Amino acid sequence: MLEKYVFMAFIAATAASASAQADEVYGGIGTTGITLGISRSIAPAVNLRGEYAGGLNMSKNGQRNGIDFKGTLKSQSVSVLADYFPMGNGFRITGGLSFNSTKFTLNSTGVGTATVNGKPVSLANDFFNIDVKQPNVTPYLGIGYGFKPDSKSAWDFYADAGVMIGKFTTTTSTSLLNQQGITQADIDAQTATVRDNVSKLSVLPKVSVGASYRF
Repeated sequence: MLEKYVFMAFIAATAASASAQADEVYGGIGTTGITLGISRSIAPAVNLRGEYAGGLNMSKNGQRNGIDFKGTLKSQSVSVLADYFPMGNGFRITGGLSFNSTKFTLNSTGVGTATVNGKPVSLANDFFNIDVKQPNVTPYLGIGYGFKPDSKSAWDFYADAGVMIGKFTTTTSTSLLNQQGITQADIDAQTATVRDNVSKLSVLPKVSVGASYRF
């Protein structure tokens, strides 16, 4: 469902930028996948941008808190950004809001043993899954190069580096309740351990590079 609102936010952001003749369109690649956007100069040293970043879909097996997992990361976001050029060249400071649909899922593999609150269990017929989710809306702060308002070049390059700020949330699901001696207290304790680790994650880096075309 959130993907629908992300798409609608992207359309609204780009329409707002383009309604008074967009200056540049751009595309690139980065840590969150592909990047597509539109930029418009609204003052001699200020740009307004609408940007989509997404398509990132990665899987990896590993172990976390004594449980073997298959991890899947899916990420996409829409950002409404303002660029300020303090030095009269292409260097800029960027701030804004990102509307996110980023989720990291850890699904237990259903084989081997695990430790839940210090108790060994078999996962041959059971599961313990964890979902780690970025907040739906996060502030963005960063620096970059490109989209200079008075540039005369039709084609140019850009670079962005910044962070989306906001604590990730954690939920767990399991079939181990009242199985193999596992109580609700054990599940709550294991969930709290995971949540404590995840709570340290409060920023998501975002880096992208690409090319732009000025109308």
